[in-house]
Amino acid sequence: MSEETFVDVLCRSRHKFRLLFMVSVLSLFILGAALTAIEPGTGTYVITILQIGTFLVIGSVSLGMMVVCSRRSV
Repeated sequence: MSEETFVDVLCRSRHKFRLLFMVSVLSLFILGAALTAIEPGTGTYVITILQIGTFLVIGSVSLGMMVVCSRRSV
């Protein structure tokens, strides 16, 4: 009986990490473009900055998982 690690379970959904990364990059482009039109100091500006930070974290984690899974499959 082989024991499966948590990373092995996550790597079974490797294509979902690619999709998550692409959505994060697209969202960052859209939010970056919108940021130029938003007045600094407003609530919308703060929410946009928080969303950019969130998508940076999500994109980084998904990119990291794609790298880890590709190295494990070799």
